[in-house]
Parts: sequence; C-alpha cells; structure tokens
Amino acid sequence: MHLAVWCSPRRWLLHHSRRHALILEKLIEPHHSVLDAGCGYGRLLEIMPSSWKGYYLGVDLCPEFIDLARRRHPGREFMVADLRDLSAVRRRFDWAVLVSIKYTLIGNAGEVVWQQAEDEIKRVADRLLFLEWAVKEEPDYGFPRVCHHEYERGVTTNEQRDAEDHR
Repeated sequence: MHLAVWCSPRRWLLHHSRRHALILEKLIEPHHSVLDAGCGYGRLLEIMPSSWKGYYLGVDLCPEFIDLARRRHPGREFMVADLRDLSAVRRRFDWAVLVSIKYTLIGNAGEVVWQQAEDEIKRVADRLLFLEWAVKEEPDYGFPRVCHHEYERGVTTNEQRDAEDHR
C-alpha cells in the first residue's frame, strides 16, 4: 500500500487552504486545464476558484486515494500513476498543480526521483505551480509560511506570500 496521510491542526489546514485558494484565484483562469499531480483525495478541487470550469485530471500513486477522490468528486477524472511515468496522460495541461508534493517526494524518495517526476510533469504541462509550506514560522499564527513556485516555459520564479498579502 502507498498511502500517505498528512495530519495537521484544523485551523492550520483552513489557514493554508485560504491562502492556496487566493493564489489559485490569481493564476488559474476559468478555461485552464489542470493536472493535479499527487492529488490524494482531490482536495485541490475544494479550493479551486468558483469561476473555474476547466478540464481536471488528478493523478496519485495510491489506488486508495484515487478511489476516495472518485467518491468525493464524481464527474472528475482521476488516475493511478507514478509521477515519473505519465505516458497514460494523453493531453497537455495549462497547469500542473502540486500541493505539498515536491518536498514530500524529495524527503521520502530523494532528489533523483523528484527530478524524474518534475521532468515528466513538465512534459505534459505548460506551467507548474508548487504550493508548499516553508519552514520559517509566521509570528502571528505560528504556521509555516506558504511558498508558491511557478514554472513557465523554462523560467522559474519563487514568491513568498506574507500573511498581510492574504488577509
């Protein structure tokens, strides 16, 4: 079984979900297609902009998560796959969104595996959005800061989002 569960206090999850939703609202247009790389149970769908109506594919290594995602989000498409081999994905996406995947994968499988996955994701997506938690604490909340990293056509930019930007 390849089940990974991440536990956090509810207030921490809600705080970061709101911040992720604000980032998505700024970047994802209503018609954009989205590959949810490492989708888990499809949580990304719960924080996508309400105006977004684009095509969605959730991909995860864990069949149990994919089963849960299909039950939680009927009408959306999900697939069991290793992010290093997306050969079954038959289209390009405007965005690949990775929620807390990059550093989890690096920490558990190493840099080489991460690089293979990133290269494969770039093959099927025009832009990558990494929604990650950094280790620096925010004094007001005691929560790690949200980082988002965008990759577009070979240019990578990093941006730290301060709590003031999202209140």
